[in-house]
Amino acid sequence: MIDAVRDPVPQVTTAGEYVASLRDVRRRSGLTYREVAQRASAAGHWLPPSTLATMLGRTTLPRERTVTALLAACGTSAPEIERWLDLRRDIEARLSEPMRPTGRPASGEPTHPAPPVSAPVPVEATGPRRSTDRPRSARRRLPLGALALVGALTVGALLPAGDVMTPRSSGTGSSAPCPLVLRQGMYGPCVLDLQERLAASGLRVPVDGWFGPDTTSRVIAFQALHSLEVSGTVDRQVLDALQDSAVSPVAWTENRISKYLRARFPEDPSEAVRLARCLSGLDPLRVEVTADGSRRWGLFQFSDTELSRLGVDRRTALDPGWNIGAARDIWSRTGDFRHWTCVSSV
Repeated sequence: MIDAVRDPVPQVTTAGEYVASLRDVRRRSGLTYREVAQRASAAGHWLPPSTLATMLGRTTLPRERTVTALLAACGTSAPEIERWLDLRRDIEARLSEPMRPTGRPASGEPTHPAPPVSAPVPVEATGPRRSTDRPRSARRRLPLGALALVGALTVGALLPAGDVMTPRSSGTGSSAPCPLVLRQGMYGPCVLDLQERLAASGLRVPVDGWFGPDTTSRVIAFQALHSLEVSGTVDRQVLDALQDSAVSPVAWTENRISKYLRARFPEDPSEAVRLARCLSGLDPLRVEVTADGSRRWGLFQFSDTELSRLGVDRRTALDPGWNIGAARDIWSRTGDFRHWTCVSSV
């Protein structure tokens, strides 16, 4: 076990202190973020360096699975990890407790007798009570309520049509407003949550909070693999499917793909590997969206039109065995790779 994690679980009471203690564990372990990610993966957890950096850079409670992954990577024993998680749950429960109204004694506190009520003063003697004689708390409540209403109306007016915000629970027990539809170009914690769900389902994607082309590619792949409408955008149906997804896609490693390509193209194995790498990065689940909105699928980037002509659905197109076999059929007719054009930028 790494010496840095032999210290007892810290006695902290706030989310910020909890995260600071996790930062201290990582720092004293001597491991870089990348090394932590590698050790977490070896232990059966998923914790990319970007997710780790985000978690340790915040002052909110991290998710249990990321806490577990970090501590396991640093060599913490299972009983100690459970104590860390118990502490996290205690802090989370404390944060979720409603604040006790002021002026009402808690259980066990002394109760002071109420002051005697004085006799009412005749109205004729004082005149009507002015509005400024209201209790101070009441005078404060009205402006605050008005400000809240104005703020809500302002936020609603600034949102584009269709992007109505709705709260969604996060891993810390709090709720964050998210658009009803996530799409390319968006950035923030809602996208970060989507990327974490995609990665948990077995689709490797940068977890950086930016909905870029890589995230779009993975969303399309997930939709195709789960027989959903292929749109590249994420709504509640997609999020629910990600939540319920129990089967991760079977991914071929680059080494396995290279060997299979060399076996299927013995006439020119090096060019077969180079071309597939240039087209898709040897990523069998790669989906590219072209300028006209059409898509290209898998290792050899077969177009929507080609799939329609071959009578193949998109799920099949993402199967590396089928994709390589279809490329071999084309090569058998032409005798070379002239069907594809790809110039590597490297």
